[in-house]
Amino acid sequence: MSQINDFDPVQIGIVLATYNCDRGHFTTQIRSIQNQDFSQWFCLITDDGSKPEIQDYIAQLAAEDSRFIFQIQETNLGSYHNFEYGLKFFRQHKQITHVAFADQDDIWQPQKLSRLLQAMANTKALLAHSDLALIDGQGQELHPSVWQYEKRQPENLDAELLLLRNTVTGCSAMIARSLFDDALPFPPQAQSGDWYHDHWLAIVAAHRGAIAHVREPLVQYRQHGQNVVGAEKQAGTIRKEMALWLAKKGRLTLQSYRIHRDLSQAFFQRFYPDRKTELLNPFAEQKLDFGWAILRLGCRSFARGYGSQGITLRLWLNKFIFDCRRIGQRLRSYLRQPAAR
Repeated sequence: MSQINDFDPVQIGIVLATYNCDRGHFTTQIRSIQNQDFSQWFCLITDDGSKPEIQDYIAQLAAEDSRFIFQIQETNLGSYHNFEYGLKFFRQHKQITHVAFADQDDIWQPQKLSRLLQAMANTKALLAHSDLALIDGQGQELHPSVWQYEKRQPENLDAELLLLRNTVTGCSAMIARSLFDDALPFPPQAQSGDWYHDHWLAIVAAHRGAIAHVREPLVQYRQHGQNVVGAEKQAGTIRKEMALWLAKKGRLTLQSYRIHRDLSQAFFQRFYPDRKTELLNPFAEQKLDFGWAILRLGCRSFARGYGSQGITLRLWLNKFIFDCRRIGQRLRSYLRQPAAR
């Protein structure tokens, strides 16, 4: 690898996380990064324990261009912490002014980096992201706009609405260096995959400053069976949530509420450490409100046109059941007390 340049005023670090990638798709992604019209970048390929033959292929491909840095994790970190590792890596290099994130099987448009840089400069944003075109495993277009496909309205987001629904896709995003210290370390998760790096970074960026939205598909987002996260048609709508609920035969595990509760708690504890977070957090477990705070947040989302009505109803129902169970446990505990005496 070449040394990261001390003299260029803008240098982008790209975190490309890999795990048992498809060789053809990965090569296409690498070429699309090399074809960027903004050339002052360095790309860290951080592999999360792929098969040895895949690691050898990645190493050979990376060796062709000195701007690529290839590292292999000693233990499997999972996608969330693998991207965190990459962000920590570039924080050590003071010359890096921005960091972008790449998946192993997408395709970047040549103007991706330059358009995001321009958007950030124009708006003084801490994070910029773009729309994406949806393609299949063979590269055929499924839909020209993921934002339209999922009915996203990211221009209407704020930090609290992002706690309800994420509308920022990591492979389309770039962040400013000034966001590093606020975002790191990533908050721990009860279970791997509870939320993803893009969700956390978007919340932090919206809280600390502005997010720039580029309504132009700067990434061809590949949808296939091996995606860690995929696009969902009409995501967040009541129709979509009802279809998912029926597919699960009406089962409610309350996992959705737990994940939103934990993410929200991590946010409020990080940025409001001296205040009672249960008073601020609409998902707080301590609130015995049967989901009223979640409904109020959903109403604000509707009023702003953010589009999370289905998610709101799901989370409200989760919290309603959660609080009913708590009441039931308290009643059973109270009724057992005379017998114990």
